[in-house]
Amino acid sequence: MLNRIKYEFISLLRNKIVVFWLMGFPVILGTLFFVAFGNLADSEQDYADIPIAVIKKTEPPEGFEEMLTALSESASEEKALFNIVTEEENKAKELMEKGELQGIIYVDGDISLTVPKGAGIKSGIVKSVLDSFKSRYEIISAAAASNPDKVPQIIKEMEKETSYIRSESNSANYDPYVQYFYNLLAMSGLFGSMMGMYCAINHQANLSALGARVEVSPVSKFGDILSSLIATLLIHNVFLNIASVYLAYVLGIKFGVPFWVIVTVNFLSSVLGNSFGCFIGSVGGMKDGIKNAILLTCSLGLCFLSGLMFGGMRLFIEESFPLFNRINPAALIVDCFYSLCVYGSYEKLFSNIVVLLIWCALMLTGSMIMTRKRKYKSI
Repeated sequence: MLNRIKYEFISLLRNKIVVFWLMGFPVILGTLFFVAFGNLADSEQDYADIPIAVIKKTEPPEGFEEMLTALSESASEEKALFNIVTEEENKAKELMEKGELQGIIYVDGDISLTVPKGAGIKSGIVKSVLDSFKSRYEIISAAAASNPDKVPQIIKEMEKETSYIRSESNSANYDPYVQYFYNLLAMSGLFGSMMGMYCAINHQANLSALGARVEVSPVSKFGDILSSLIATLLIHNVFLNIASVYLAYVLGIKFGVPFWVIVTVNFLSSVLGNSFGCFIGSVGGMKDGIKNAILLTCSLGLCFLSGLMFGGMRLFIEESFPLFNRINPAALIVDCFYSLCVYGSYEKLFSNIVVLLIWCALMLTGSMIMTRKRKYKSI
């Protein structure tokens, strides 16, 4: 069996088309994703040095300037939250139109905020800071008017930063674009179906000349198919893990899960992809090209529905037809990464793995039934 595995391994390596689709294509597409999403993700998550303008038409409330100064000065290890670009109204409006400001703070008897069109999270941060200051200022002003003696105590209590959230250190990645890389690994796993297809074709006399020779050979057909599947799984996992190492350590993609989880899920997706291809390859007498087209269409279709081309697709399916996400192999593979990354839930990870194993068992059983020994009137 070892000799058969070795020669099957060598034969697969010589198939340049398969090598490209299983290793070259994921690397190229991953690089394109990185170029397309990298800078966009960084710009959305960088919440320091938010550019604002402050226009003072009247004397600001007590403590307001101290607050702005504190938030505009960088600490020893952290950047400042705000970057006050200008205090001139005309220049501020001009910069706002160019999209170079996240807000203009007006001090004119009251404190107000003007934000640009299509304001995002950064403008929301500026508004939250101002709302917090105004609410605290009103509380202190009311206390000063009714009971001045309690003002120092109120200020002291406000200075205490009480947190009701426990912070735990983990490697979670909340970047919304990381799901595209999860889908990329899912697609790479399902692309193993092309190798699995040839395992079936090369062991059936009515599908290939090699299959005819295998049918009349004295070797065990089950052992021969098993050798081919082991060889395809080995080479496919090597390709998958090379692509994963490239994404994680060369491009620096933070998957938010331990690398052993990536390797484990890669192995399962490889088994599923190869068994799916073996099943399709053993069905009917269609030509290789037609079966390849079916496999590519199914693989890309399932990945599309799990969010490869449109990130919100999996959420849309979850809202409209959640059962499909529970049986879609691509969505299950993505959820293995996503649930552990975001929620730290190994329970969800294991439940997804169980469903993937069921799919693998069904496909392998169907493949073995379809490729069993047969009798032919003529070949």
